[in-house]
Amino acid sequence: MAGDPTNASLWTDADVYVGDLDAVNPATIDDPFGGDWGLVGLLDGDDGFGESRDEDVDDKYAWGGILVRTSRAHFKLTKSFTALEDNATTRSLIWPGSTDTQLIVPKPAQVKVGFETREGGAVKRLITAQYAEISVDGDITENETDLTSYKLVATIFPTSGKVLFIRQFTDGS
Repeated sequence: MAGDPTNASLWTDADVYVGDLDAVNPATIDDPFGGDWGLVGLLDGDDGFGESRDEDVDDKYAWGGILVRTSRAHFKLTKSFTALEDNATTRSLIWPGSTDTQLIVPKPAQVKVGFETREGGAVKRLITAQYAEISVDGDITENETDLTSYKLVATIFPTSGKVLFIRQFTDGS
């Protein structure tokens, strides 16, 4: 048989943590996120963590139609997730700058985000190296038969060294 099924991942649990820009990252995969990180709460597992890459690709051709070079510019990475809880952390992402009694026009704040997936003893974390801006992606519908869900998309901003995430993981993930 080709391949190794133990290298395939089916993540049975996940969390999203959000912190201010000065929030302290866990030092290792064995360290929990501290009190300066907020937990988004219940997530839609069927939606999972979507990842989208976008960049301008421009092929350069010589006479005769021979491909000579390809230029790449304007790389953008987004990660999406769907929150199922209405709590202080999700409200700060959905309505940044608002209060308990007033909703204002949202302008996404710069925040640190930690994405954590778990299955058995395997854990994988991606923590923004610089920051992300999170905004609502689509409609929010409240009705009597479905859970209210908040589809959110995080635009990930890299460091000047082009680092997007700090990756922490257990062996085998």
